[in-house]
Amino acid sequence: MKNAFLCIFLLLTAIPALAQTSNLDELPMPVLRQKLATSTNDTNKVQVQLALGHLMLQKPVSVERDIDSARKFASQASVLSRQLNYHFGIINSMLLNSEIATNQGDRETGLKIAQNVLAFSQKHHNSDGEARSYHLIAQCYQRSDPVELHKRIFYINKSIAIFRKNRNALWLSYLLTANADLLFQAGRTTEGLRLLFEALNLGKGVSRRTVEGIYWNIGRTSFRLGDYTNALKYNLLALRTAREVNDTTLQISVINHFIASTYIKMQDYGRAIPYSLEVLKLAKRYNDSDFVNTELPVLASEYMHNKQVSKALSILNELKSRAHSNLENLSVSVDFLNNLIYAKRLVEADQYAQEVKRLLALIPPDNLKEVMNAYNALASYYSETGQVKQAYHYTELYANMAHKLNYIAGIRTAEYRYYKLVSLKGDLKSAMAHLLKEQEIKDSIDNAEKAYQISLLHIENETLEKNRHIDSLTRQAQIKDSKLKRNQLIQNVTIAGAVMLLTITGLIYSRYRLKQRSNNLLTLQKSEIDEKNTALQHLVIDKNELLEDKDRLLLEKDLLLKEVNHRVKNNLQIVMNLLHSQSVYLSNESAQQAILESQNRVRSIALIHDQLYKTEHISQINLSSYIKELILSLDDSLNQKTNNVAIVCNIENIALDVSQAIPLGIVLNEMVTNALKYAFPNDKIGSIKIVVKQTGSFIEMQISDNGVGLPADFDLESTKTLGITLLKGLTAQLKGTFAAENNNGLTITLRFPVEVPINQAQLLNT
Repeated sequence: MKNAFLCIFLLLTAIPALAQTSNLDELPMPVLRQKLATSTNDTNKVQVQLALGHLMLQKPVSVERDIDSARKFASQASVLSRQLNYHFGIINSMLLNSEIATNQGDRETGLKIAQNVLAFSQKHHNSDGEARSYHLIAQCYQRSDPVELHKRIFYINKSIAIFRKNRNALWLSYLLTANADLLFQAGRTTEGLRLLFEALNLGKGVSRRTVEGIYWNIGRTSFRLGDYTNALKYNLLALRTAREVNDTTLQISVINHFIASTYIKMQDYGRAIPYSLEVLKLAKRYNDSDFVNTELPVLASEYMHNKQVSKALSILNELKSRAHSNLENLSVSVDFLNNLIYAKRLVEADQYAQEVKRLLALIPPDNLKEVMNAYNALASYYSETGQVKQAYHYTELYANMAHKLNYIAGIRTAEYRYYKLVSLKGDLKSAMAHLLKEQEIKDSIDNAEKAYQISLLHIENETLEKNRHIDSLTRQAQIKDSKLKRNQLIQNVTIAGAVMLLTITGLIYSRYRLKQRSNNLLTLQKSEIDEKNTALQHLVIDKNELLEDKDRLLLEKDLLLKEVNHRVKNNLQIVMNLLHSQSVYLSNESAQQAILESQNRVRSIALIHDQLYKTEHISQINLSSYIKELILSLDDSLNQKTNNVAIVCNIENIALDVSQAIPLGIVLNEMVTNALKYAFPNDKIGSIKIVVKQTGSFIEMQISDNGVGLPADFDLESTKTLGITLLKGLTAQLKGTFAAENNNGLTITLRFPVEVPINQAQLLNT
């Protein structure tokens, strides 16, 4: 919840760079001041004054003194322009005054000045001034009001039409980007994307700074719609472009924040940390306390999820020392509560839960963000501590606010928590209704994300096709121009030859005829060569189109496979939830234990499909990360109460095909489950060691414990228990062997060959 509001905050506070009045706008301020000191009273001096005025408004943190300086430069440019009768300077000095008034919050004055500029520009037939006037009139209408948003789009479209007609690529790319942002806010995503890619094509030819902003706009739109792959791609492009143009404004912090937020959404907290640190570094350089206070809890959460608990708590304590008002103290207490819940330090979390409840009574209800965060944190805390009544109460408060604000992610969170709480009460029917509602919301979000990805892919392809078509037309024009020049040259030579025929002897005429025949032969040969080159170009183009079709089909296949894995994982999760819900109604301990074991077996399969969905590989998983996640799940399920058995993993980094990973996971689940259940009776302290390594074309897995071992009369061959039956059957499926050894505990060794999937084997043989 907090991350969602944080994104809204950054979207509203990030200040895009103003489009240029002239090429001087991209020069640094010291260079402009030097030019102003050495310039004479001419039009160049006016342009320098206007550029300095714009730079004052573009400072990362503008103070009153900067606004006064911008106003002074606008006044000086206006006086000199009227002396020179320089319409460009008169118009742009008035526009600068309109920008200053609008930035100061005086929309009425800004609108009045912009309308005066429009009238002056139309009177003097200055289309550039007219277009910029429409742009500033648009700025005087608020984005938050739907009616004013429509007017704002209307006036920007009028400005775009003029700049498009004038072929002003710089301003056109800037306004297309601004209009795309408004269309996104109005829910017209596809239209906005088309404008952004058109602006990107224009911006690449005129200003790298403009390209930076466009990449960021595409990245943040992808983030907002849940397409985190494209969000990461375009924000990284924006960051790279910003470094190329040496951008040092707070826009860099906004880009870094979105990269960190994207990695958080992708649950890659380790990669998010450096970008959050960059945000804080720049925000502290500009002494922007709001930005610092916004990013600190994000960094604390990243450290906590990355198991760096001391660093996370240190940052939260720093944030606590910076809090002064009740609202700030509530926000900090909520951050402490959420992080301590994640760290399972519930005793320490209790004091912050009480503090959050105390501060809630002091906070006005119109602080929706903070109140919703508090309700969500309290619901999570009471749910974790098993206080169902309290958890249900705060979940209901949170759900009511989420519905009121139409906050879809919040509604989904509430529905899932309702499902867990109602399950504990024993109302299975209501629990399933909440679970299905949560799944329906999730599918709706996923469908919106996929629709956006498809639109983005189509628009990217359309842009590539248009660029390819433009390049083709350019080449054709160059060829035609070359042929025309060649024909003109031949014509001139022919005329000169004709004149020479009238003035020279018959011998010269004879030699000329010989030369003419040679030229005709060369022309014919050149024509044949041109025809062959044209045919070759068509062959290359056809080949490229076939390759593009192949790549597109492969991409669609990968997306479908990832969706299948995603669906399978979700269905297995529902099966586990159903088993868990069923176990609540069973009083027989053996039946409950059987359901728990079934849950763990299903989870071992679900984890594989979860990894296939999260990674780029569609048929292989990383054995190390999968086994560690499976062992952590078993440890939480079977060892959490006593916590007397340490599980140590030593697993090589091996990529294994899913057809072998599933039976291996079930075998490992059975072995570790039996060890945790039977090897350490009476809560005996012990350890389980898991070693997995690859030797040549074989994988060897060894699970050993220092428990009581097998009974002396235990016969592995004659035993018909479910665990031993599964072990034998799955070992045969892996085409491997296993052995058990009693020596200060039990050691079971499984060895099987690595199989290459059929499609890979075919590739290797071709």
